[in-house]
Amino acid sequence: MRQFLSEVEPDSDGCILVQGKKAHHLAEVLRVKAGDMVYARLPQSGVLQPMTVAQVDSTKKTVLLQVAGELLASDPDGTKDAVQLPEIWLFQFVAKPPKMDIIIRQATECGVSFIVPVEGKFCQGGAVESARKKADVRDDRWTRIISEAREQSGSAVQTKVLPSVGLEAAMDMLSENNLYGIVLYEQTGGTKTLADAVGAMGEKEKAALFVGAEGGIASEEIEYMQGRGIVPVHFATNILRCETAALYGTAVLQNALVEKELWKFKE
Repeated sequence: MRQFLSEVEPDSDGCILVQGKKAHHLAEVLRVKAGDMVYARLPQSGVLQPMTVAQVDSTKKTVLLQVAGELLASDPDGTKDAVQLPEIWLFQFVAKPPKMDIIIRQATECGVSFIVPVEGKFCQGGAVESARKKADVRDDRWTRIISEAREQSGSAVQTKVLPSVGLEAAMDMLSENNLYGIVLYEQTGGTKTLADAVGAMGEKEKAALFVGAEGGIASEEIEYMQGRGIVPVHFATNILRCETAALYGTAVLQNALVEKELWKFKE
């Protein structure tokens, strides 16, 4: 279900006046017209508010929305938001800019909570500089990609991209946020299946997934990560591009965590 991400709560009259780029998106991309129904995701509560398009003013480039029903704790079919997605952090070794855009869009659609660009040995210098710039609050490219992906997918998760960091700082973030770390690795030696890795999480409920850039992850970086408690996981699949690996790994990990109680893991 598509949704509109509102930046403000309804006013005392139950209205939201949408202006600027968001008004353009509603009017020109989604092509809403007066009388149409829109589901607005409110910023404070994060729940859905059914609203009617009261007015579309092409001259002033504004769209006026009016409250049209009770707040919804779930999607109109009563199913989607009822599923509590696990908190997943994607630590993505910085890939080339177009691929990073794809990874961020797809991770948002999957409901990843935080995306952290990691500056690794095989990351290209230009790509790292680009990631540093786009992660800055003054650059809104990734913010717009996230917003559009959430509106398209209906995700209730407020995905955020954090500033890019080195590998050591990334390891510190795991400890600070009590995250269970998994890294996707193309080698088979010393790796576990995802089922075994998730089965060893213990009491931890939040997971971090590390995915390499175009050149993968250096062996010494893998060794360092293992020394910090990260579990290498190997998927018996074809060779995956980094943007495919990020999507594939996120989806499989998310499903494993959602259905964790139903799985029978090996000791």
